[in-house]
Formats: sequence, structure tokens, C-alpha cells
Amino acid sequence: MNILLIANELKYACGVTNHLLHLSHGLLKSKKVKLWIICGGGNGLDRFEDIDLKITVDKRFLHKERNIKNFVSSISHLVSFIKKNKIEIVHSHTHYAANIARNASKFIRLKTVQTNHGLLRTKGVLKHFSADKYIAINEHIYNYILKNNISKRKNVKFIRCGIPVPSEFLQKDYSKIKVIASSRFDFEKGLDIYIKAVAKLRDKIKSNAEFYIAGAGEHEAELKKLSNEKNAGIHFLGIVKDMYKLLSETHIFVYPSRSDSEGFPAVITEAGATGNLMISSDFIGSENVIEDNVDGLIFKQNDYISLKNILMKVLENYNEFIPVSKKLYRKTKKWFDMDTMINKHIELYEACLEK
Repeated sequence: MNILLIANELKYACGVTNHLLHLSHGLLKSKKVKLWIICGGGNGLDRFEDIDLKITVDKRFLHKERNIKNFVSSISHLVSFIKKNKIEIVHSHTHYAANIARNASKFIRLKTVQTNHGLLRTKGVLKHFSADKYIAINEHIYNYILKNNISKRKNVKFIRCGIPVPSEFLQKDYSKIKVIASSRFDFEKGLDIYIKAVAKLRDKIKSNAEFYIAGAGEHEAELKKLSNEKNAGIHFLGIVKDMYKLLSETHIFVYPSRSDSEGFPAVITEAGATGNLMISSDFIGSENVIEDNVDGLIFKQNDYISLKNILMKVLENYNEFIPVSKKLYRKTKKWFDMDTMINKHIELYEACLEK
């Protein structure tokens, strides 16, 4: 099968890019698929260097560069690309790419698939869902598609974003507890909440821990300023190229999102796979995976005092929460299995091509 994947950008510190990396590896390993990728650019192109696929960078596919001229031109280019490479299925990972592919399919015979990594709240000119088949990565996205009659049940597939998981729960050095948050530096990711919570911790508690933030984004300067003003003592690590290595050395992962349009962030499952205790806000979709006080700890969105109280309790008695980390590790290993993800994608592709 000749499959074309379309993404906005390929980057570091990006869940969609991580997913495409794992998906590409698995599909090519199956020997049933030949792959191409079109994207608008990004700082993580080198992450795909050891994979046997061709990446085409074309800024017309960037969401931020969207306009009528680029949209029409990208459709024309995609039709030519499909003909030249005998593409059978175009699998889009943004709604913008999905609309381009859907329009291209009017000029040339092919099937289109769209993976929905989140729910867009702001309505625009283009449809948020535009494909023959849909992949939902979390239950709340799957239910949203069906509830709103976007597509028939037979055309919607629920497939979690699989990740590599160590065969055993990682053993770590617990002499100094390392706490980390990692995401794009966007307002919706709520890193300011994490900073305020850490700043409120007593010095005695903080002396037994280290606090980190990994990532980058447009709000970097103001987050660093907030951390300095609050005397939070958080170390900013910048873009981390090997998050698995970093997470294998940390103990607590904090996900303070205030977003109401998350899919299910890959970094949460990566943290679970590497044995971190998960502390997360109650963003929409979190309840489908993280069970409070069972395999993670949940605080109310935007409530940094609640987060501070959880951090204080955990840092005072960290050993008591290791069983919680182990339960999330086991769930991650079962629910986010790589082979399961790849097999379900191949099944969907084969269904698309059935006569």
C-alpha cells in the first residue's frame, strides 16, 4: 500500500510528531506499507533521518500560511504528487491538510483518512472533519464524532497513539526527587500554574527536590520572568531531543493544561511508560485514562493551590506513591501498545482499499 502522511510541522516537543515517528517506524516494519510525508517544515525533520521514507517540505501545507492562493495551489500540487507516486491513501493529521486532501480526491481517485489529535473549538471556513475515514485517539473524540453525526460508526476507528514501553518498570535513584513539566510554551498548556504551585512550596520541601520545565514557545520569556519573580527555582531545559532519556531519570510529571480541546497528550503516556508519577489537571479526556488516586493524581484546572498541595503531599511521602506510578506504567503498557496501534492502522488502510 502506498500511503502519504500529511502533517503541519515535524518538531521536537510535539506529540503529533512523536506519533508520526512511532507510526512510520511500525508501518514500515510491517513490510505492508510504503510511506511518504508532506509537511510544512519544523525543527524536527532530522528525527526521521533513519526511516526509509521521503519527506517533502512545502510551506503551502502550513496552517499558519493558509490563504486561498496557497490552499488552491496545494490541492493542485497534491494531485500531481499522488499521480507521480501512485499514492492510494492520503492520511492527514490536521484539519487543514484533510481539507486539501478531500478536495484533491475530487480530481483523482483515492481514499482519505484523518486522525483527530484534538477537538477544535473555533469555527473557520474549513470543515474540522473532512475525510472518508476517521481515527480518534481518545474516547471523548470518538464519542464527539458519533454524537454529532459527523460520520457513520463504520467509518470511525478508535486507535490510541501507541508508544515504546520498557519491558519492566524502571528502577531509579530516589535520593533527589525530580519533578518535570514539558510542553509547548502556550497559554493553554498551563505552565504558569506549575510555576506558581512550585513557588508556594516550603523551602524545606523544595530542598529535597529539583524542578524542571522542558520545551519552547512564544511565552518562554514571560514564563522565565514569572519563575524568577516568584523565586520558584525551576530549571528551564529548552528543547529536549530525547525525552525518553530525560523522563527515565525523573520521578514526577506534571501536566497542568487548562485546554478544553486536548486529544490525549503523548507526553503523558511517555511519562507513564518511564515510571513517573502523573499529576495532571482535569482537562477534558484525562478521565478516560487517568483514574484519580489509582494510577495518577488529578487537580482542578487553573487551581495552582490544589497542585501545590498535591506536590507537597507527594514530596513529603514519595515512596507511598510509587505503587500509583506502577499502575500507570502497567496501564500504558497495555493500552498504548505499539503493535496494536500499527495493526489497527493497517486494518483501516486495507478496508479503505477494498473493492
